[in-house]
Amino acid sequence: MALSVKLQFLIGLLLMVSSSTSSDLPKSKVVKCAVCQSLVNEVHYQISQVDPRRKIEVGSYRIASNGDQQTTSRIYAGSEAHMTELMETVCGSFKDYAQAKHKETGRVEVIPIVGKDGQMNPRFSEYEMIQDPDLNKSLEFHCESIVEDHEDDIVEHFSSQPQQEFDLEKSQKEFCWSKSKICSGFKEEL
Repeated sequence: MALSVKLQFLIGLLLMVSSSTSSDLPKSKVVKCAVCQSLVNEVHYQISQVDPRRKIEVGSYRIASNGDQQTTSRIYAGSEAHMTELMETVCGSFKDYAQAKHKETGRVEVIPIVGKDGQMNPRFSEYEMIQDPDLNKSLEFHCESIVEDHEDDIVEHFSSQPQQEFDLEKSQKEFCWSKSKICSGFKEEL
């Protein structure tokens, strides 16, 4: 009898903890929107890391009757070939991201745990971390679903933008709100 009372107490306690944890988690659509914005940032960063002098030959593989081939040299960074290659690996970086709520704005964001310099993210103190029972595996899943559903749009979006004129906030709004509509229904400040 005492064992069943203890068991009921433990089950009740577990249910209370699991219900409070799941209600504290942001809704999936909000997280997916935050992942989309971080994806735009991550893709831009990875494009910017490519040597701007690196070129790729593009054009027709047809050979004219005189033996010439019509090709042109193009910058590799942001090219369709580079973007296709990048789409295969970019979501792996989300293993090092976490869900967080900005302390001042209350905005849910997906932020890198470690900065690009290998040090702890210096902006961590601005955020309240959101505990996630799946250890943020959903972030990589959301990224992969965005890439799978919108790969052509992502390639077109970044291939058409000169990197020196890149505006992160504008690019996030264009892709996440206008083009893919992942964030549609949210305020643009999200």
